[in-house]
Order: sequence, then C-alpha cells, then structure tokens
Amino acid sequence: MVLSKDSVRRSAVPPVPLASAPQRASYCLDRVSGPEQRRLCEMGLVEGARIHVVNRASRDMLVIRVGDCRLALARGMADCVWVR
Repeated sequence: MVLSKDSVRRSAVPPVPLASAPQRASYCLDRVSGPEQRRLCEMGLVEGARIHVVNRASRDMLVIRVGDCRLALARGMADCVWVR
C-alpha cells in the first residue's frame, strides 16, 4: 500500500472541533457531524474546505470565512465541525 503525502500529513494531525480552534488561523475541514450536518454542508462546510477563523464575536458565537463567504456559527454548530 502506497500512502500519498496528503494522507500521511492528514493522519499526523488529529482533528479538533472548530469551536476550540484558535482565532485568526486557517484550517482544512475534516468532517461535519451531528444533527446540523445537512445544514452546515449546505452552507459550504464540506470535507476539504478551507476555513479561516475570523473572530469570536462572543463566548457563544464564532465568525468564520469559507471561500468568499463569512458565516456566524453558534458554539453548538461549531462543535459539530472538525478541522485540521
């Protein structure tokens, strides 16, 4: 079995919930889970998408950029998004 650089790199960094990811950093979306999965996917949060954490508007709100769009996510929704 031959592993590509992407698969080796991807497995080396464990995914973390977007809600706990540091501000002003970029991530690659690993997976979306939970009851809001369909809604989040419709908003452009799909596997492999590049996500930039713009800021934490409040303790319960997270502002992110996906492509050319800015989205505000409640903490509960951000807990369902796993990034690397």
